[in-house]
Amino acid sequence: MSAALEFDPYSPERLADRARIQDIMLRWCRAVDRLDLAVMPELFHEDMQDNHGSYRGDRAGLIRWIGERHQSITFSMHLVSNILIEFANPDLALVETTILSVQRYAPEARESLAQSSGGKLGEPGMATDVTGSARYVDRFERRDGKWKISRRTVVFGWKRMEPVPADGPAPLPAWEIQRRDGSDFIFRERAALGIG
Repeated sequence: MSAALEFDPYSPERLADRARIQDIMLRWCRAVDRLDLAVMPELFHEDMQDNHGSYRGDRAGLIRWIGERHQSITFSMHLVSNILIEFANPDLALVETTILSVQRYAPEARESLAQSSGGKLGEPGMATDVTGSARYVDRFERRDGKWKISRRTVVFGWKRMEPVPADGPAPLPAWEIQRRDGSDFIFRERAALGIG
């Protein structure tokens, strides 16, 4: 029997590990979508390495790159579907997470849009919605009792770009509107419940 299979991958301890790993993936998506750069370091080991296609490097560089690139992305949503967790040993796991992302690039976001679209710039003077599929292939390691990502590679799938007409649908003023900062409704609710 291989070393990877010498323990029960579905024991109560492994099920708890699976839940912790899934929680990190979901916290990552919220951190990107709300542009909550402060929480991102908690999700990665300090010496992690990232390959995001347009960015390759360490944790600090990844967070800086996201912060800069996302300043002109007015809407971001990462939808997580399949999460497959395979344990190499009790403290090391390979995690494949399928995502669908939707992001709105403001008209002035042409440089950020080009990084996401393989160089395509969209219609001049118009916002652009980009929908795409990808997979995060992550190595998770437990160090000092905590699971975090030690290596990430984003494996890209398809993308679709759509120009956003100026007179397109928009939320009404009375609606709760998504924000990409600490004023988003989720942070107000977290504070009201004493979470965080």
